[in-house]
Amino acid sequence: MTIALTFSDNLMNVFGGLALFLFGITMMSDSLKAAAGTRLKSIIEKTTNTPLKGIFVGIILTMLIQSSSATTALMIGLLRAGLMTLPQSVGIIMGANIGTTVTAFIIAIPIADFGLVFVAIGVIMFFIKKRKINHFGGVLIGLGLLFVGLNTMSAGLKPLAATQAAENMFNTFSQNWFLGTVFGTVFTAIIQSSSAAIGVLEKLYALNTEVQSITLNGAIPILLGANIGTTITAFIASIGGNVESKRAATIHVMFNVIGAIFFLVILIPYEHLIQWIETKYLKPFSMLSIAFSHAIQNITMTILLFPFIHQMIGAAKFIVKDTNDKKIPENMFDEKLIQESPSLALEFVRKALLYMGSIVKDYFEITKSYSFKENSKLVEEAYLHEMMIDTYDQKLHDYLIKISQTGLDKDDSKMLSRDLDTIKDFERIGDHLTNIVEFFHDRYSESQFLSTEGTKDLAELYEVLEQMLNDTLESFANIDPTVARRVVENEDVVDELEERFRYRYIERLKNGEITFVVAANYPDILSNLERIGDHLMNIASSVIEPLYVPQSVLVPKSHEIDKDI
Repeated sequence: MTIALTFSDNLMNVFGGLALFLFGITMMSDSLKAAAGTRLKSIIEKTTNTPLKGIFVGIILTMLIQSSSATTALMIGLLRAGLMTLPQSVGIIMGANIGTTVTAFIIAIPIADFGLVFVAIGVIMFFIKKRKINHFGGVLIGLGLLFVGLNTMSAGLKPLAATQAAENMFNTFSQNWFLGTVFGTVFTAIIQSSSAAIGVLEKLYALNTEVQSITLNGAIPILLGANIGTTITAFIASIGGNVESKRAATIHVMFNVIGAIFFLVILIPYEHLIQWIETKYLKPFSMLSIAFSHAIQNITMTILLFPFIHQMIGAAKFIVKDTNDKKIPENMFDEKLIQESPSLALEFVRKALLYMGSIVKDYFEITKSYSFKENSKLVEEAYLHEMMIDTYDQKLHDYLIKISQTGLDKDDSKMLSRDLDTIKDFERIGDHLTNIVEFFHDRYSESQFLSTEGTKDLAELYEVLEQMLNDTLESFANIDPTVARRVVENEDVVDELEERFRYRYIERLKNGEITFVVAANYPDILSNLERIGDHLMNIASSVIEPLYVPQSVLVPKSHEIDKDI
């Protein structure tokens, strides 16, 4: 009974320590991203015009935010928005692979015993109201929890590693590189953190000073497997994305798999090299041996595969075929085009606006689905789409301002004015969709689900708005006033439905059919949907009359005052 209890306690230490490690590294990464704000996205956009620059940006960003997964996910987001090319993304992937090796060195530095000190200082900083100090407090808390988690894992791993079962397992890994590689891949894919997988591996290797644990011959294949397993993040981020983002995820897998195969082929001489480095410069069974092994692998493969970037892109294009759906406009945001032909540049803006409209449509579908069924993945997709829409708003606005400074004729000036309004309307629709997602997130967290009647009303309102959105995009694409007039007519329908459904909700409250709770934000949801209708009408009206001034600007409705400020 005592043995079983001890085993359970040790197992709990391992899993509890791993959980602390994962939470710590996530908190550290999130805090660093929050401290940097939107600058990370801007840095990637502006400084990755060549694959070589992409490598350096990938290294620096991953070192700063301590997460290759976060860097690649952000890169996939920009690809999905059409704001980065595939060759640029390959550089980011290679750089992120090198940058993530820094985490292994941090883990190997002998400062783990100061973990609680970092947590204590971080907590003090976390409660200071200054934004940057608050965020860096979060970084220290995350770093401290990372080390506390490592020590907790170590306390549980040591007695477990001394068991006969563990010894047999380590011997199997040392003698069978294939099983080690598969284990590293699966374990990393499950926990979605190569840093955590390598941290566990470093601790296991360091245990050799006290008990017989895993050898270098067994550790290196697991390390190579961890490199393959970490590609799951890019793959998940690309799901539902455009062709380019799926190709980038494919290249990420390709790059890491080729690297694993290369080093498995030279496994024995490579093991001797790491052993020589350890004997010459490090302590026996040093955690730094694993860190150096990880760094050498990723740096070597970047050097070897850099000349073959175009071949990898070609292979990715062969694997992921172009379906021609929602194709990103070429020459989008090309500033040379402004000087050569401002009118042609405006035509590309129209194509970019239609692409922006397709993103808004996707966001509408995500919001509609989330309104009727809770799904955390949809929330992640919603925030990604919000980022994409906001980025388009900023870039298209800046691009149009540059076009306006070239001197346009009367017709082109009208088109530019209309496009500026359309950009803002699309962006505001995105904001209202975000509001609705957050309202439903609050409702789900309070277990406040829609009533049967509320569901019917909302479904009817969504149906009319969906038709309006489709008609708006069609009328804008074809400059079709007839279709645009249908949108204007349907806006009156949306107003009537919103008013009627609001009244029905109040009646259900009065009759005790539903209970008022903190998350009773149904009227706010209806209001945001009604405002989406207003913005769709603005876009459609600009098709009918290019210099149309929205009525909601001239004479706002009483319940809409200050809603868009």
